Amino acid sequence: MSENELVHGVRIRPADTDMQGIVHASRYGVFFEAAFVEAFRTVAGSFDFLARSGVDLVMAEITIRYRSPARFDDLLEIAVRRRHIGTTSLVISYQGRVGGHDVVLASARYVAFAPGELAKTAIPDKLREVFERIPPEPDHRP
Repeated sequence: MSENELVHGVRIRPADTDMQGIVHASRYGVFFEAAFVEAFRTVAGSFDFLARSGVDLVMAEITIRYRSPARFDDLLEIAVRRRHIGTTSLVISYQGRVGGHDVVLASARYVAFAPGELAKTAIPDKLREVFERIPPEPDHRP
């Protein structure tokens, strides 16, 4: 991972693991959400920026590829990258590493909606500018 990346570290706790001491698959979504919140806070200055933008985000899809196990007490470092910004959606990729080795790779699509309306809406320009501050995924161009 490079120094320009947005990386969130998670120390694996016993509650995150199964009986074999390996991170349970259900925990990665929680880890990715925390990484996204921290990345957004870094690029926007605060997470409140999202609420002030007049839209909210809902995860519409996630794909997770497990490469190798993370275990109790490992430090899982999750890099957050921008894959795509559409009219109403945002695709973020996650790369989880332990000790420099890939553990998990994921891609999540978030859809913007106006709170109370529950219908997708266009991403406002000011919010789009914030999303563009998230470093792009190396294999994808904005």
